[in-house]
Formats: sequence, C-alpha cells, structure tokens
Amino acid sequence: MAKLPPEVIALFQDPAVPKMVATVSRDGELNVTPKTSMTAVDDETLAFADLYGRTTRTFKNLQETGKVAIVAMKVPVAPPFTTFQVKGTFQEYLTSGPVFEQFAGALKAAMGVVISGVGTVKVDAVFSQAPQDKGKQIA
Repeated sequence: MAKLPPEVIALFQDPAVPKMVATVSRDGELNVTPKTSMTAVDDETLAFADLYGRTTRTFKNLQETGKVAIVAMKVPVAPPFTTFQVKGTFQEYLTSGPVFEQFAGALKAAMGVVISGVGTVKVDAVFSQAPQDKGKQIA
C-alpha cells in the first residue's frame, strides 16, 4: 500500500480541481467519468459520493474488478502543471458512519443533493502526470 504525499492530498482535497475516475469491467470495457466529490480521506484512502445507488458503470466495474485509476489536475495557463494519477483498489461502499455523514452534509449544503453512498479506494500507487515528470512514480 502506498501513502499519498502531502501535495497529492492537498490537490485531491481542493474542490475546484477536476478529478476523473477510470474503471474497467471483467470483460475489459473501460469507463471514465468525472467525480468532483473525490477527496483524500487520509494518506491511504480516497473517497467519492455516489448519487445513483450503485447503478452506474463505475460501480459495476468496481464490484467486478476493484481496479481504479484517478487523475486530479490543476492546469494553469503556464507551467508548472500539477497533475497526479492514483491507482487503487475499491474498498467498500458506505451508507452510514462518519465518512458518509461528512459527504452527505457537504453535498446537501453545496448542491442540494442527497447521496446514496460513498465509495472508498485504497491507494496502491501514485504517479506525477506533469509533463516534466514523465509519469514518474512518487509513491
């Protein structure tokens, strides 16, 4: 298990930073979707809200293979670019508890939406996707 460096945690905890989640089905079908709620819960765990009750291709793929890659990027007009990819393994789907309540409260206040659950991901590896780093593994 890898640990997220502080700069990666900060990027994932920034609500203005776009995050994309890629998953793969048992049959090799890829799926990529934005997950603006994706955040670092701690230095080994990422989590995101589910609005649709595990009916999406993302959750179906996570249940089938557990494999996930997540990219967070802050791309200003000029370098340096701050972009990281986290590869991980789906852990669990939460429908109660402190992490669920934190997400539920935040999304209700910010967007007026009710969430169905929270997906959690164990961090396996971290890569810098900034052009100058050429995909270097950093954790």
